[in-house]
Amino acid sequence: MKKLEVYHTPTENCTLCLCINTDQFTVDCDQYIIDRYKGFTVNPKARFYSKIDKLIDEIIREVKKPPFKFRMRLDSRHSITSRNIHYRFQIFDRDSFKKDTLSEVILHEQIEPEIDFVVIYTGIQGLSKTDDKGGFYGPKP
Repeated sequence: MKKLEVYHTPTENCTLCLCINTDQFTVDCDQYIIDRYKGFTVNPKARFYSKIDKLIDEIIREVKKPPFKFRMRLDSRHSITSRNIHYRFQIFDRDSFKKDTLSEVILHEQIEPEIDFVVIYTGIQGLSKTDDKGGFYGPKP
């Protein structure tokens, strides 16, 4: 788990996100991207903060309402599999996180009062491989 602070310029407020399974996200990004593209913005790991920033802005402007799922794509031309890879996430606000059954499985303790949003990496979509983990590649949370 890691905390991510997002500053929203129009409101001049900071929001704090608790990001869960980010270590696995990093491993999955490194595993499927062609080495020469790892340092570029085609790497979803490099775009993660800006994606969260955009989503928080949309939530604040009430364009989106948590909880919802989102994906970050690694294009086939940058992937060692020559297929599009989609890294799946879920984002919750404080209230929706308390009501979700996934949150009970992942986080057994109370989240800190200053946490505004919880972002959970739930796995990879887009590989032909199937398994008994519901499409999650890597250790299932």
